[in-house]
Amino acid sequence: MTDKEYTFKELELMLSKYKEYLERLNLIELSIRHPMQMTEFDTGRKSNVRPNDSMLRTLIKLEEHEQMHTYKKIGIAIENTYAALPEEKQDAMMKFYINRPNGPFRGHAKRTATKLHIDASTLWRWREVIVAQFEIELKRCTALHDIDDKTVVKC
Repeated sequence: MTDKEYTFKELELMLSKYKEYLERLNLIELSIRHPMQMTEFDTGRKSNVRPNDSMLRTLIKLEEHEQMHTYKKIGIAIENTYAALPEEKQDAMMKFYINRPNGPFRGHAKRTATKLHIDASTLWRWREVIVAQFEIELKRCTALHDIDDKTVVKC
């Protein structure tokens, strides 16, 4: 992830895919930590994955996986955004982006505004604040991570 400028819709799409990013992150980590091993009985051939694959090799694979780092940065930026917002905007973020219902009214602004007991125009202003905060957190997270990959950074 570079210092690319994202549009409002792209940022909203990232916010709404938070749970998907967490699932992908977990799947990637599991596939690296526990690779599928084929036994001699399955194919008649030996596996190219050794059962005694060292922990160091696994840690190196985890550290070098770029897509995993991208998902992790986006997820942490979303979590930092949530933490930086006041309570009513946190509630709006959870209802509009994170816990979106399935079906034809998925992410429908008027329906979400009704659930929050606010006007749709107020929800729109809150969405602008949420997305602006997310953009700041995303840039900060990327910038801090690019400074020194060796240290553990909050984002």
